Formats: sequence, structure tokens, C-alpha cells
Amino acid sequence: MTIIVLLILAAVAINLTIGENGIFTRAQEAVNKYEQAEVNEQDELNKAVNIFDDYLNGNGGGNPGDNPEEPEGEYNTGTTVDEAKKQNDKPFEKDTTIKDDLQNDVRIPGGFHIAEDSATKVEDGIVIEDNVGNQFVWIPATTGTGVTIHTTLGDKTIIYQRIAFDDQIATGEIDGETNSEKIQNSDSSVYYTESLQVDEETSVNANGGYYIGRYEAGDKVSTDAGKMRTLGDSPTNEIAIKQGQAPYNYMTYDNSKSLAEGMDSIRGYTGTTKMVSSYAWDTAINFIKIKTPDYDSNSPQGNYKNTTFTYANIGEKEKTQTKAKDSSTLVPTGQTTPVSNIYDMGGNCWERTTESVSTTGSPISCRGGDNSVVSDFSAGCRSNVNDVAFTYDSFRVTLFCSVED
Repeated sequence: MTIIVLLILAAVAINLTIGENGIFTRAQEAVNKYEQAEVNEQDELNKAVNIFDDYLNGNGGGNPGDNPEEPEGEYNTGTTVDEAKKQNDKPFEKDTTIKDDLQNDVRIPGGFHIAEDSATKVEDGIVIEDNVGNQFVWIPATTGTGVTIHTTLGDKTIIYQRIAFDDQIATGEIDGETNSEKIQNSDSSVYYTESLQVDEETSVNANGGYYIGRYEAGDKVSTDAGKMRTLGDSPTNEIAIKQGQAPYNYMTYDNSKSLAEGMDSIRGYTGTTKMVSSYAWDTAINFIKIKTPDYDSNSPQGNYKNTTFTYANIGEKEKTQTKAKDSSTLVPTGQTTPVSNIYDMGGNCWERTTESVSTTGSPISCRGGDNSVVSDFSAGCRSNVNDVAFTYDSFRVTLFCSVED
């Protein structure tokens, strides 16, 4: 009996020592865990050292992907328009100059990306887009002798300037004033004038161009409600520079100018937004004329009274409607034929500019023509209207890139 008891105790002791949960097994597990903890601790120390090294080297961000708020590949890394377009879900982190297919410079503001349907040559219209879909088209230009761009039709020079289009005559001294260029239309008693704004001149010269809204200004609130604007609608609704929007009509000059100028701070742009000036409008037309030589005097791509085309109405995008000939129907933005990826400069609404007109009753300069009257007006035409919120008066937004210190 004693021997049996001793054997049983011996078996228990052996199991406690070397069994599955024995002292030796547990000791080995402790050693393994301690060694793994040492490895983990060293990894963390290495990461800390790397972060310090990055800060000391001026990178300040650690390894790509280390910070979950800054995942690897967050920003666009394209150096050409084509490369950037392939990453059109990623914005540029800061203002960046890239090249088009013909080696022209294109300045991209931080926070914007290349639109999916953008061209890859400047002459065809490079389109940028913000994070909610507002779109602008790059217009290369500088003041003075201008900027030379490469096109499929040869090198072209674009100067940021006012131009007398549509048989309008640029005149010299008027009433003793020579500080600003004066432009006279068919009515010799009406004169248009505008001084070049310093911020526009500085930006275009520093960046080699500027951006013009791809579409007439649209009213996002009215569009989301599925209706066109009516007299009395709010003049402070959010702007949407997109296709298929209710044109931002029924606006006074001051309302239009204020809304355009406030867009950059609301959207957080690095550049400055403004209501289009006569310099920006005329330069854009001169740019378009590279591919469409008669666009200043003959703009059938716009919504003219005597043209017929189909379009998708607001609130019924699945249904196509027809704008009949000799009808003055106002249509949503971007329903007409684009030129150099720009819509509506030849029609739909008159577009207010910051240009002045020397008449008391109708001092507001409008461009592009509307479809409310029998006669057709080209994109180059200047007209003067009174400052009343009207059906066919809208505006267009321009974007000027920031200037580095």
C-alpha cells in the first residue's frame, strides 16, 4: 500500500513539474512573453526615434500612414494634368504647378482636384473641382506682353486685358480721363470703363493665369428644391458652380458682387473669388477664340431665343425637354454646347460684371447676351442695364490663385 501511494505522489509531482500546465511549461511561457515584450518595446522606441528624426529634418509628420488622420496617399501627387486626373478623388495639398500634355504650366489651388471630364490640354479646358463639385476652368494669361502657350495650332499669346469685341470701338481720351481704357459701343453716348484691380494683376502675373467659373452662378438651395428662382428669393443662398443648377438670377449688383466675393471664405479656398471683371471676361473670350475664332461675334453655343435644343429641367432630370425656337425660356446651367469646356458665356443669362457704364439710368455692365429679346447678342457684346433684380440677369465667379510670399 505504501509503495502504491508513493507511486501516485510521484506521478502527481512529475505532472506538476513537466506537464502541460507544469512549472517548466509555465516558466518557458513567461520567458517567451518577456522576450516578445522586449521586441514590442523596441519597436515603439524605434517609431519614436523616427518621428523625432522627421521633425528634426523638417518633415514633421512621421512615417506616411502612422497617423490615422493622415493616411498614406491622401493628397494628389500628379505632376501632369493626365496623372492628376487619374487621381481625381484626391485634392492637392497646397497650390501646385503641373504640366498639360503640351508642357504648359497649370496652377492648381490647394484643396482642388482635376475634374473627371477635364481636358488634358490647356486649349481644350483644364477643369478643377472642389470637394463639393464646384468647377472652374484655367485661363492662361499675364498682363503686359502676355503669356505664350503651346497649342495644337501653334504657339499663342494671351494677355490679361479688356478688348473691344463685336464691332465696339476702343476710344482714346474721353472727358479728359486717360487713366482707364474706355470702350464705346454702337450707342456713342454710352461708355464702359474699368481700372485693372491690383489683386487680379498680381495674381495672374505670379501664377500665369486665373480661373473662370465653368458655368453661370447657380442657386444650390433653389436647385435642391427642384425649382428655378423667382423674384423675392433669398440673395444669400449658397452658390453652386455646377451643371443643372437654377441660374442665380433676380439679383442686384451689390448682392451678386458680395456673394461672389464671399465664396472663397465659405468654401475655404486658398485663392480669392470675385464677380467676373471685364478683364477676366474679355481674356476668357480671347482664349476661347484659339479654338473657336468667331466666338466673340457669333456664339450659337448659347441659349439664344432663335435656337432649339433639348435639356434636362430642374427637378425632372430624368425627362428631356425641348427649348423651342423663338422661345425665351430660361434653362438650367450647362445645358448648351461648351466651348473650351466653358458653358453659357454666349447666352441664357446676361452676366453682370464689375465694369462701369457712364449712364445714370442703366449703369450696370452685362455681358454675353440673354434670350429675352428678339435680337441675338454674342459673347463679346456689352450691354448696360439698370440695377434691378431681373429674370435674365445673373453673374459668373472667377478664382484667382494665392500669391506666395
